Amino acid sequence: MRNLNLKIALIIYGAIHIVYGIIMLVLPDRITEFSGFEAVVSAEYFLALLGGAFIAVGVWFIMTALNIVKNAAGVRFAVLWSAIMLVTPLFSLWLDYIDFGHIWFLVVINAIFCGAFLLFYPRLTED
Repeated sequence: MRNLNLKIALIIYGAIHIVYGIIMLVLPDRITEFSGFEAVVSAEYFLALLGGAFIAVGVWFIMTALNIVKNAAGVRFAVLWSAIMLVTPLFSLWLDYIDFGHIWFLVVINAIFCGAFLLFYPRLTED
């Protein structure tokens, strides 16, 4: 029963984050208005939140690397994360939120790692 409850909680929590992330990506001006951040400098706050997320993700990747077979979901997450970190800056560039000069490094790094994760993805036939 605990496992079922944990699965349900994780699914709900994950869905909330996905929906909020999509809203933040597609409608950042509406989120700014809704949250009241128009009156304050919010870049530092959002960078702090993003920094916390990057720390958690980095720890997850390292823990996954310690036992790849046991942590296959972590490998899938690494593929997903690197792909999203590749596409999101390009999407922001397409919407004229940023210039390519500001994102080129992120695009290159995430393209390299996404490709590497897909290339080295564990196969069922491997020992």
